[in-house]
Amino acid sequence: MSRRWTGDLIMLGTSLLMGSSYPFAKDVLAVMSPLLYSSSRYVIAGLFMFAVLVLRRQPIGLPRRDWLPMLLLSLVGVCLFQACWGLAMVRTPPSVGAIVMTTTTAFAAIFAWMQGHRLSALGWSGIATAFAGVVLVVNNSLTDFTLSFGTLDGALIWIVAAIAWAVYVDRAVPFNLRLGALRVMAWTTLMGSVVLLAVALAVDSLSEFTRLGDRLLAYWLYTAIFPVGVAFLGIAAGLERLGLSRVMLYMYLIPVAGVGLAAAFFGDPLTPARVLGGLVVLAGVVLTRVALDRAARLR
Repeated sequence: MSRRWTGDLIMLGTSLLMGSSYPFAKDVLAVMSPLLYSSSRYVIAGLFMFAVLVLRRQPIGLPRRDWLPMLLLSLVGVCLFQACWGLAMVRTPPSVGAIVMTTTTAFAAIFAWMQGHRLSALGWSGIATAFAGVVLVVNNSLTDFTLSFGTLDGALIWIVAAIAWAVYVDRAVPFNLRLGALRVMAWTTLMGSVVLLAVALAVDSLSEFTRLGDRLLAYWLYTAIFPVGVAFLGIAAGLERLGLSRVMLYMYLIPVAGVGLAAAFFGDPLTPARVLGGLVVLAGVVLTRVALDRAARLR
């Protein structure tokens, strides 16, 4: 029981940390290119997780057979995901990204169906509801139809990011069980960020860091260590204490934290359409998660 309550507290803090990355990142991205920002903060996060592994005296090395799978995981779950995350963030308000990323669960359900697992009517209705909520969030109006390519491009990049993260979570499961979640996260984070940094430096320059004043440099460091490094530690601890299904419930607090912090401290407009759309997305994701859990118990 004590491990369960500790796990609940850890996951509550973890979801708040992960949600906080959206508003803090928006300010940094006003003066730093998205690829350099995303890659540099993930390099710091990866090194932070390796330092934790050393302090805990946990295994660090990878078996030879796992090098290629870890690299492929990192290219999807870190390189592609973070590239899309940064590019989408500069095109949309933080609240939009925090809400759209919640559809990761819907894409996970679709992937399970593509792999031959049965998805009930409840699951499909949850997926449809979640994406209807996304349309409402992006439209940002309860009375007029405002969608155009100019309003959709950022949302579409967010959806690619959600797909990449769903693939990463799904494909990482057997490696997490065999190697430990923290070791997998550390290696994939560092590998993917180094690749993305190489791409970023081909078009950007490290001199961009000179544009950051003390406040923005603190924001950059915060988003490297806490919403990524510390939060990934929290996810690993939560998986050990609570299991995947209960951990996923806490992931629904991420958009709440992201939207709330962005509105309260960073002036992100909180319109009725975004509030209602966010609630619709959360309802659809919860329905999808319930359907997935029921299907898993029947297998």
